[in-house]
Amino acid sequence: MNKIKTMDLERELPEWAKVVKTVNTVDIYNMSLVDNIFSWTKNIPDVVAIDYFGSTITYGELPEKVRQYANGFKAVGIEAGDVVTMCHAVSAENLLSLLALNALGVIANNPNFLFLRHDTKRYTLDKKSKTLIILDYYLPFVIDDLEEAGVTTVIVTNLQDNLPRANKYIFNDTSALPKQLKKIFCDYDKQAHCRKKMQNMPTIKFYTLAQVLEMGAKMDDPLPTGPVDIERDISYSYTSGTTTGKPKCIVYKEASANALIELHIGIDTQDYVGDRILQVIPYTHVTGERFSGYLQMAKGKTIVPQPIYNKESFARDIILSRCNWVTAAPSFYLEGVKKGFIAQDAFSDLDRACAGGEAITKANVRQIDKWLKMNGCKHRLAIGGGASEDGSSTLTSYSINEETKTNETGHPIEPGIIARIVDEEGKELPIETRGQLEISSAAAADRYLDNPEATAKRWYFDENGTKWGRTGDMAIKHQDGSYTILGRLDDSCVDENGDITYLFDIENQITEDDPMSEWEISSVTDGEGVNHIVAQVVLKTDALKHKKRAIRQIVTEYDVEAVKIFDMFGSSEVTGKRDIQKLRSYKLGYYTYKRDELCKVDYVNDHPPIYSLIDEDEIKIEEF
Repeated sequence: MNKIKTMDLERELPEWAKVVKTVNTVDIYNMSLVDNIFSWTKNIPDVVAIDYFGSTITYGELPEKVRQYANGFKAVGIEAGDVVTMCHAVSAENLLSLLALNALGVIANNPNFLFLRHDTKRYTLDKKSKTLIILDYYLPFVIDDLEEAGVTTVIVTNLQDNLPRANKYIFNDTSALPKQLKKIFCDYDKQAHCRKKMQNMPTIKFYTLAQVLEMGAKMDDPLPTGPVDIERDISYSYTSGTTTGKPKCIVYKEASANALIELHIGIDTQDYVGDRILQVIPYTHVTGERFSGYLQMAKGKTIVPQPIYNKESFARDIILSRCNWVTAAPSFYLEGVKKGFIAQDAFSDLDRACAGGEAITKANVRQIDKWLKMNGCKHRLAIGGGASEDGSSTLTSYSINEETKTNETGHPIEPGIIARIVDEEGKELPIETRGQLEISSAAAADRYLDNPEATAKRWYFDENGTKWGRTGDMAIKHQDGSYTILGRLDDSCVDENGDITYLFDIENQITEDDPMSEWEISSVTDGEGVNHIVAQVVLKTDALKHKKRAIRQIVTEYDVEAVKIFDMFGSSEVTGKRDIQKLRSYKLGYYTYKRDELCKVDYVNDHPPIYSLIDEDEIKIEEF
């Protein structure tokens, strides 16, 4: 049987479907997201839609499975227009819940677990959400806040329900979990407290998801279908909060979700129906939910959920899953680079290794490409870019020259997405001139919830009525129409004279010959309010034998004031990206040269930098 290219998949539109809106020449139908996906997959009933460790659901079986979920949710009182808060791991249950809620016309509220844990009321009561669907391991960390947070219904999920018998207990072994996840999965005191607390909360009804699905299986109600109001709100997502300290709630309408699918029509993404997608990005991230989830389903691909968001097992997970596609933060690939050679055919199934979410240097791209190639991948890293507010993977490197590409972020998916580079006044700049990246996307978010000031700062309409989003990124447009995202505009340091240094300009100078495998340029402030540009690095194995020489080379060649050495860079628990906030918090334990002498330097409160002479054997490598 010949494989079908995703761009050649035959669509069967419902007879009631019609175009009700056109944005950037992209036609948007009066369909729910679920009806849109089903219109593409009706003719491939035997293709597997979801493969959860061997438990499979085909596209032919998917509508009935979604109907069971939808009816189960109706049975516990969930209605159209409700806001339902979800805090799952990446699992078949998570994806099926999202599809069922969309079919019911419910707003899916998707906060990261850490957000919910630290401020439950903000993500439930403030969002008028009375229903919470949550992983059993997460529940103990919010149980004491639920009554005050206005929650009246809790549906508890677990990682085992949808697993086949042979894999039923694969998550019982927590020994390989990252430290932060172990604190969640192995807090037995909290789990015991939770079980006891649940018995004494009469205002809240607790259900297991299995109970909900059992109720749904007994109901004959058909899955809702037919024309919908595409201007209805369908989901709340959240920014990372790294800029303001408080995540903003991003509101998406039905039209946006549909547009992401529609704007890919006719694009040769060099993939096939039935390709396997390793789903490692949580559905709380728009890239995970929309680009890696909904869009790939509409292309008839097989979603392979990976519940534990763990970059340390990333390479192993790709191999064991036999997946063709994966999208992850660059730091996941760089963790693999450290591990080096696995096997000549380890990644022989991998047709597209995608990265996005943060800018990446040319040197790191070359390292990743070398790692992929040595382990059997025949393709180079593909980089997507653009903030989630602008429609997930706004720029894509599908059509970048496979032989010459490095860290180009790619071409906009025209005509649905338009990109431009502007100056501070909004005037468009010439090719090869760096400036601020603005995006107009048919798949863009609508607004920030209850935050008109942030909404107005983020989006504006031009004289032609086109909606533009200010991404906050600095980028360059190249002659071939591709873009390179250099970094965030706020990734900068202002000196005593008011002059601005963009820290990513220094970071992007790293070469493969430098002593560090990874680095971050940061600005630390001393006790007198003076900003200092410093380097935080992970040294290569050979350079660890000559730390003094490496420090001298870095401060001399890159004109940074001091260097701090780490054994590794940890990832943010929220985003999976490099934990910039934590890196910027370090003020002690740097090394530099002063009057040609090796010194330790600390940036402490109420003082200018404090220098002390040391010997090379006193240089310490800090654990992140």
